[in-house]
Amino acid sequence: MRGSAAPDGSVWARLPHELGDAVRPRIPEIARACVDVIATEIPEYSASFGHGPSRAVAIEQARRGIERDIDRVGTPAMWQADRLAEFRGHGREAFHNGLSREAVQAAVRVSSRVTWRWIADIAREARLSGDVLYGAAEGMFADVETSMAAVAEGYSAAEAAMSGTGERHRRLLRALLGGRTPAEVDGLVAASGLRVPAQVAAVAFRALPGAPEFPPDLLPEHVPADPSGDPPAALSSAPDTDLAGLPGLPAGWTAAVGPLVPLASAPESFRVARRAVDLAARGLLDAPGPVVWCRDHVTTLLLLADEFLAAQLASSTLAPLAGLSERRREQLAETLLALVRTRGSAPELGRLLELHPQTIRARLKKLGELFGARLDDPGERLRLELALLAERALPGG
Repeated sequence: MRGSAAPDGSVWARLPHELGDAVRPRIPEIARACVDVIATEIPEYSASFGHGPSRAVAIEQARRGIERDIDRVGTPAMWQADRLAEFRGHGREAFHNGLSREAVQAAVRVSSRVTWRWIADIAREARLSGDVLYGAAEGMFADVETSMAAVAEGYSAAEAAMSGTGERHRRLLRALLGGRTPAEVDGLVAASGLRVPAQVAAVAFRALPGAPEFPPDLLPEHVPADPSGDPPAALSSAPDTDLAGLPGLPAGWTAAVGPLVPLASAPESFRVARRAVDLAARGLLDAPGPVVWCRDHVTTLLLLADEFLAAQLASSTLAPLAGLSERRREQLAETLLALVRTRGSAPELGRLLELHPQTIRARLKKLGELFGARLDDPGERLRLELALLAERALPGG
């Protein structure tokens, strides 16, 4: 379950915009040159790239790819998930077109070599420094490695789909998430051809009725996944890299990434992920997009692991606030949470809550009347903090 490292664009980001401005008008010429050299040097491409509609399609693909890469010059670093997905697609397409894996990888090398020569000549014509040439070369060489790895992934995935390996990967996924015995899993691992990692993070998916199908290129092919299963799931040994494409989930889809755990604890990671995706669907977990990372919501997940007990804790612990008006209760609860967290003075709490110290003193006096010695007991302060957080996290909190 190895992941190909996606280039983060940092090398290209350090290059001056002048390089992109100089290269961009020449991109159509560069694309034609790439296709011509591929047709000349790689016999498997000679017939299709030499003339006719296939040549025109290849030139357009090359043009778009070069343009996309040049657009990275001088831009902030970013994960190139879309770029790698495109190269995986090239690998699958090559397999279905009867080309060899070696031929499509050779085409990547040839295209990169031709593009680099053009960029170097254009940079010299524009009198750009040697550091710019070195940086462009570094970016090109890094891209070659990751592009070839993505092509191989796509090619292997197409082979697996034809040979039934994809089904074996799904069986392994279900075995790992289901807590099967090591002996049972070992046989499935051998059949799958995957390398067993030391740690994994489970992914749980949820799709609303009528949501589009799960995009086939959203996850790398080496990631065991069954987004259409019951329940939908995936498993990753390198979640930050493997799951970089998940923010591109179509409307109606949500994913939750469980904690990274030892392989034997994969079922627990999946249990937490399923709980998180359920809570997110109810609006109880605040995530900026369709992906919930459980590591960012540990406190809420812990408090809502048993909603009945969380409600009982909040109700019994905060009973002294029950007879107050809603607004007065909110004010005192806000001050109480700040107090038990910081043990600050009235001026300190005033700065924290952006209120006048005299207002805080009045609230502290009322809290002292309501909770008494509990405010001075460390164990009771912890209980009060948990109760206040649980109340906030619960539905209607």
